[in-house]
Amino acid sequence: MFQVSFFNSKRKGFTLIELLVYSGVLVISASLITGIVQIVSRSNIKTQVDEELNNQSMIFEEIFRQKIQTAKGINSISGSFLSLKMSETNKNPTIFSLNDDVVFIEEGSTSQLALNNSDKIKVTSLIFSFTGPETSNISNSYHYAWSENVGWIDFAYPGGNVQVPRQDGELKGLSYILSDNSWISLNCLSTDSCSSVDYKVSSDEDGNLFGWAWSENYGWISFSCTTGGADNENICASSNYEVTVATSTGEFDGYAWAEHIGWVSFNCETGGESQSNICLTSDYKVQDLRMETSSIKVEITLEYNSPKPELAISRTNTFVFNLMTPAR
Repeated sequence: MFQVSFFNSKRKGFTLIELLVYSGVLVISASLITGIVQIVSRSNIKTQVDEELNNQSMIFEEIFRQKIQTAKGINSISGSFLSLKMSETNKNPTIFSLNDDVVFIEEGSTSQLALNNSDKIKVTSLIFSFTGPETSNISNSYHYAWSENVGWIDFAYPGGNVQVPRQDGELKGLSYILSDNSWISLNCLSTDSCSSVDYKVSSDEDGNLFGWAWSENYGWISFSCTTGGADNENICASSNYEVTVATSTGEFDGYAWAEHIGWVSFNCETGGESQSNICLTSDYKVQDLRMETSSIKVEITLEYNSPKPELAISRTNTFVFNLMTPAR
């Protein structure tokens, strides 16, 4: 008789609890993997956005550098507008401007060229400004004002050292009346007389002049009706006049008034009857040297154009460039 032994090899199946546990682990693992993939993907996209902003910024920096550092001078600078004098004859200026989030460059007679694609990267702000000294001296080319009573008044006469603030501040120095060899003081500091009589001609940030100058021969000279009264009160209702300095070019304009000098005109463009242009017959004006500044600051803000707030990244860059051959 043979005895046969064998093992019971029945398989045991998964219980419901085990299946639920395993399913939960799989779901959590899948969620973690998906989350990691999304994080990596977002990180890659953000890195790509940063690279595109950096590349666009580098393009702007190089173009601004090339044009500004080779310019002979500045024709006009104001906010997002910059016109550079590229030759002594100034026949082909280079102009930068901002319109609808796009920076344009225009060189000479060529049409405007867009420097960025606003569908991808917008330029939301562009500001050109001067850097360097807070004041400018008067140009050696344009430095005369005119009075019918005393003739030419020279604002760049040797020894006068007239200084004009580029923002708000006080004018300093002395102008010279050629007909009788006398001086006009723009600030009591110029004659060291502030302890006895405090006066000055000042400018606000928009280039509007106000206050009083003084002449030993002719007395007080008012630069604006806003402070033209005996106690600096506003008299514009009865006598509307002013002298201004263009913040973009440094050109003076308008009229000052003195009882014993009469009207003093600072620019032939408004020097005629009813402030008409007489530059064809008498080319004169007073202009400071802010256009011949040695450096320009550029502040530019770029924004990635995306409907997703997390990708609408904004970045501001500031550059300062020197004019290697400033105008003389």
